[in-house]
Amino acid sequence: MNAKKRKTMKKTGNYIVRYFFVIIWMIIALLPIYVAVMTSFTPFEKLGEAMILPKYFRWENYVELARQTPLWQYLAASIIYALGTSLFTVVIAILAAYALSRFKFKFKIPFLMIIVAIQVVPQIVIVTPLYGLSYSTGLYDTYILIIIAMVATAIANPILLLKGFFDSIPVTLEEAAVVDGCTRVGALVRVILPVSLPAVTTAFALSFFNGWDAYLYPMILTSSPGKVSMTVGLSRMVDIVTPWNWIMAGTVIAIIPPILIYLMAQKYLIGGLTAGSDK
Repeated sequence: MNAKKRKTMKKTGNYIVRYFFVIIWMIIALLPIYVAVMTSFTPFEKLGEAMILPKYFRWENYVELARQTPLWQYLAASIIYALGTSLFTVVIAILAAYALSRFKFKFKIPFLMIIVAIQVVPQIVIVTPLYGLSYSTGLYDTYILIIIAMVATAIANPILLLKGFFDSIPVTLEEAAVVDGCTRVGALVRVILPVSLPAVTTAFALSFFNGWDAYLYPMILTSSPGKVSMTVGLSRMVDIVTPWNWIMAGTVIAIIPPILIYLMAQKYLIGGLTAGSDK
């Protein structure tokens, strides 16, 4: 056996091993979603009989879920929280990251340390004083309160992500824009943001996922059924006799918007997540 043939066999073996582990990982990752989909089409009295091989296709589970629960209110509240969190987070993160990247000011390092420290503060620590503050300010049971709380929780990663990307953009681009008559804000909007589209899209997607998964804040800081998120609404269906077919139907509906956002932002996510890694 010559060296070229041995090299080809070794390369083929590496591909086989690599794809074997990729397939195993995909099965482990997708199996819960597959079981959820199969359960969502199964009659309640038949639960547990056919979880792997499809046997039942009862679309009425989705219809009954929408009739028996305020499903569309849950869905609307989750969309409001997710879009509100992502939009506010991206705007604030762009301004903060640009200031940290381009300006020198006092306490810059401590400010960055505070941003990093925010990431490790549990939501349960924040929600207790926020509950009392919401009553005193009249913001209890409002969308804006949940969005503000979620933005405060989700703001750290987008700021650090965008700062790393802004650091990798030459300052000469802005200087050239200023020479051509742009203001500092104009240079940011017309020059920096178009170049930073992968990082901005990634920050938007990550913030959207964070807002969509909101659970603790909507559960404690709201009382109206119309302001309860999907995660909270589905969890409240757990009872002595839990309608798992309805819960799985709601779960399938709940995972569709994040999947769509991911698919639309997919081509930007890898570039955005690795932004500034060469610095």
